[in-house]
Amino acid sequence: MGEIAIALLSKELRFCELSLESANNTRIEVKMGRDKRAKISNKSLIYKSGIHVSDAVDPQKFSSVATQISETLDLHLAWELLSQHLIENETQQIHVYEIADLLDFEKDPYLIAAIYLHIHKDSLFFSIYENRLLIHSPQNVESIKTARIRSNRENEDEQTLINAIKTQSIPSNLSDHQSKLLQHLKKFVILGESYSRSAKATALINRISTNSQGNLQKTGFKLLEPTGVVNLDIPYELEKLEIPTEFSEDLINGSETLIPLDCDWEDLTHLPTYTIDDENTLDRDDAFSIDEDNNRIWIHITAVASAVDLGSIFDLEANNRMCSVYLPELTIPMLPRPISENISTLQPKSRRLCLSLKLDLDENANLIRHSFIKTAIETNVSLTYDDADNIFNNPTETLHNLLSKLEEFTTKSRSERERLGAYSFNKPDMTIKISTDGKIDVSMSKAHSRSKDLIAELMIVYNAKISGFFMANQIPALYRTQDHSTNSYPMVNVGPLDWYLASRSMKPAKVSVSPGRHSGLGLESYCQATSPLRRFADLCLQRQAIEYISGGTNTYGPKELSAIGFESEIRIKDIHRLESRRRKYWFLRFLGQETLNGNLPNRLPATVLENDPLQSALIELTEYPLRGRCLVPPAYKPGNECELKLNGVDLWELTAQFSLL
Repeated sequence: MGEIAIALLSKELRFCELSLESANNTRIEVKMGRDKRAKISNKSLIYKSGIHVSDAVDPQKFSSVATQISETLDLHLAWELLSQHLIENETQQIHVYEIADLLDFEKDPYLIAAIYLHIHKDSLFFSIYENRLLIHSPQNVESIKTARIRSNRENEDEQTLINAIKTQSIPSNLSDHQSKLLQHLKKFVILGESYSRSAKATALINRISTNSQGNLQKTGFKLLEPTGVVNLDIPYELEKLEIPTEFSEDLINGSETLIPLDCDWEDLTHLPTYTIDDENTLDRDDAFSIDEDNNRIWIHITAVASAVDLGSIFDLEANNRMCSVYLPELTIPMLPRPISENISTLQPKSRRLCLSLKLDLDENANLIRHSFIKTAIETNVSLTYDDADNIFNNPTETLHNLLSKLEEFTTKSRSERERLGAYSFNKPDMTIKISTDGKIDVSMSKAHSRSKDLIAELMIVYNAKISGFFMANQIPALYRTQDHSTNSYPMVNVGPLDWYLASRSMKPAKVSVSPGRHSGLGLESYCQATSPLRRFADLCLQRQAIEYISGGTNTYGPKELSAIGFESEIRIKDIHRLESRRRKYWFLRFLGQETLNGNLPNRLPATVLENDPLQSALIELTEYPLRGRCLVPPAYKPGNECELKLNGVDLWELTAQFSLL
């Protein structure tokens, strides 16, 4: 039978039976328990007892006796005698027999083993490192005592915090440790597994919740939300996407003193110029003029590139952000507000520089020629979409004839695109506004707004023509392409099912430095350059065009633009998902509050989009752009209408629970 020994394995002392030593004495074969054998490093072997396994004794019995003895030991006096010669913060190797001698243990194997067990359990005075026994200096002992006191206090703080979360009564006077723990939990709820301290947070959640199976992030939210530590009204996703909500003082102060140079820009301030935007728009980047004497239309895009120099702190900031963020509760511009809402916005009675598209028409509103020109304009009137629609509907209005003439051109342009396969989605938009007192206002735009259609078409014309400009002059650019859809649907979509099927059939748009057809718009090539205040890629293309017009050179090469396009697409997709999630969140809050509280009738008309017998039907509300699932009989086919009852909303999952009326 083998000798009984003690080994340090995975920071635990294990009693085992030595079986066989290797020739080089670096690996030792041991027997753990009855049948389990393992090879361990020689450094892991702590103590050979000299006692061999027999009918009277085995590792388990040996361990039991040694453990009982270890619980009675006090090594303080032995340590005091042995540590007197140690210098400050010194740790020195000693032999276990030195301790045994002071305890009058001699070399009794059970007593020696007990010393090791005691030290392993309480390493205040001595410690075990590999197969060595170390003695601590008085200074080290004091440090260990201090650390233990702190650890005990932190454990008490942790338990107190856990109890407070359970009772939903977190005190305001938290200790530093409690504040850190609470921050770990909050960060995990916001960031999920991507949070660097997620292991600590999940351990806390498992201690707090007796039923923490499944989604621990959601469990953490349910624990913290009643306490007010986490509030889904706050767009935490901004932190996850690393989107700062504010600009530095340097950016703010620097932007307030910017003065764009306009010495070689054509003066068009004599032309009446107009903007049409949403009533809450502060960053107006497009305008138009009609020169009736010359049968000419001008489409103006604010020349942000004239104020934001390449490589400037503003350019670098825009490159970092990539686009503006529009949430119901918050707007975060791509550029500091002194630029986006003052220096470069097309506000009335202010001289502004633009990259303008000049369109010369014949008497039938057909395009004869076009060109891009650097201009200086002054906006005369800023209209809302409602203002412009009212002008369209009232022939006595001063601007009625002017807008109608412009509409004649945009109608022809749209018809030509539709003839070439363009899709037209006239789906109403949902607008959500959050008042300062937290009230949620939800409104739906008109399905057909003549002014919105007009502005949308002018922007498409501008982008199509600047795409041709880049191609004709061999200027590197970023193009948006879209493959042809496999199915075709009517150009005028009239309901949720039409929109659903048409959107599913369309291929995703792509960004490339190579031009190609955009099937969804019915164009042979297309760029995006009409939102330089809101999208960095648009600003880059505008800078590219202005540079060529000014001196025949290029600001960016194909590789630079390709990198910008790639990064921009990723960022914009993330931000669009964020914007969509926040709109859905606030709408679900609105729907839940108003419907479940009885302020709105809980009879919601809906359209069936899919009804697979193996799962709940996919439905979309008729009055609001919200999709969900609901159990409906197989007789309900796609396109059938029904009425639903709202049973509840899950603001974490962003889902609504419906039942069929």
